[in-house]
Amino acid sequence: MDFPIFYTMSGIVFFLSLLLTSLISPILSQNHWDDYIAEKNIKSTYYIFGDNVNLRESDHLNGKVIRKLSLGSEIKILTKTNQILEQNSLKEYWYKVQVGDDTGYIWGGLISDYSFPLNEMIVLCKNLGTKTKKLELKIIQGSKILSQGSFEVGPLSNESWDHTIYNPSLFSPSPHTIFAIKFLIFSEIEYGYSNEQVFTLNREVKIIPQFSWNPGSCDPPACAETWLVFPKEILPEDKKMNRKLIKGKENTIIELMHSFDLDETNQHDFYQSEYVWNGSQFQKKEK
Repeated sequence: MDFPIFYTMSGIVFFLSLLLTSLISPILSQNHWDDYIAEKNIKSTYYIFGDNVNLRESDHLNGKVIRKLSLGSEIKILTKTNQILEQNSLKEYWYKVQVGDDTGYIWGGLISDYSFPLNEMIVLCKNLGTKTKKLELKIIQGSKILSQGSFEVGPLSNESWDHTIYNPSLFSPSPHTIFAIKFLIFSEIEYGYSNEQVFTLNREVKIIPQFSWNPGSCDPPACAETWLVFPKEILPEDKKMNRKLIKGKENTIIELMHSFDLDETNQHDFYQSEYVWNGSQFQKKEK
């Protein structure tokens, strides 16, 4: 499922800033992230993202195959090599890895970039490269794929992955699962900003993208920060920034964005959106 080009920007201020920048700046043939290659963390454990993946004796496609690895196999990254391979617009390094008692080489494009447990399952995340600007997810149990999908999110970095698992019982009828994946998006007007994409799983474990939001970002002097308020939650009043108390609403996620100017300390603007759960989707309502 594709999202609008401005879906990762929360609030009017940042969208207008981006629009203004595009109008007054010369059109560049190259973005500042075009040469970026996502990297794995040395000595960290990852999961194999492909199936029937070759563990090789050397870091190229002609290297002798030591063994085959199934989807979800755990590997430990030992070193990054200087060899780079690009396939299907995805450019990554080769890595020397350890699998059990075996060591060998695998191309990074066949290794997940982030993962986390979800009930009895594991969610595998893959950055498909800054050219593709997509995030691919696979939900697995053992070596079996239960669900998968790719989603256009923008040019991803691998620097700050995180996730949140929300309480589905706050909504009725409750979805099977609500989770969110946080990642860094390269921006036209700054180096990057954190973005969180919310997903649900239905009873058939189908991945359904819901909405994305930006917890906070700055293009000085203009800045913004955002909060989500779930049912039964309260966002307290803050007199210093003129923020009123916000009470959560039934079957609704409230998104409150605070925009402010670093040079104008008394300037505070608030924009509120609501995502109302209809049993399968969170439908957005502007306030």
